[in-house]
Amino acid sequence: MAKKSSKDAPRAPLALEADLRIGAAPALRDTLLGVLAAGKPVEFDGAAVAQVDTAALQVLAAFSRDARAAGLPVAWTGVSDSLRRGVSVLGLEALIELPAHAGVN
Repeated sequence: MAKKSSKDAPRAPLALEADLRIGAAPALRDTLLGVLAAGKPVEFDGAAVAQVDTAALQVLAAFSRDARAAGLPVAWTGVSDSLRRGVSVLGLEALIELPAHAGVN
């Protein structure tokens, strides 16, 4: 049986920080630039996001746009209500394609 290399192993979801405001935006940008450079699909876990602002959402929107242009799939395993609200308030649903909201508000 062939051994799978670490390149073949599924990647763990990229967990977003609980505080995703302007102070976190530069580190998030650097991380996401590395993801783009790797050229691999990305899966975000945004379940822990408690605070989010325009700066971080702009970084996520730019990444989503660039990933789509590069043909890289972007998926979400978890989305907090705060993250969903921020995306909605700024009208970024078309860029940051969150999964449909399961459950009742």
